[in-house]
Amino acid sequence: MHKFIAVLPKILNSSISIFIFIFLFIYLVIFGLIGMVWPALQPSADVQLVLGNYTNVTSALGAAIAAGASTASHRAAKQMRKRHDELQKSVDLLHEKIDRL
Repeated sequence: MHKFIAVLPKILNSSISIFIFIFLFIYLVIFGLIGMVWPALQPSADVQLVLGNYTNVTSALGAAIAAGASTASHRAAKQMRKRHDELQKSVDLLHEKIDRL
């Protein structure tokens, strides 16, 4: 379960999922505009429930982008901590060398 949760932000931020969310948003906008222009083609309440709504799609898109951003910032912070530890070790070694002199 922990591995799945660790991989989930990468899946949400993948190009495919972003494309799907953008496609769904555009599809819903076009579907809504067609319903406004041709009242006979106006979607029923059941169809609207099946397709979702604009808010859910934009929320999913925002969540996917945020997941990718948090993954990237977490990775950068992890690398920075690792580099800091390496530099701290080298500074400690230099202090030991200076103390021996």
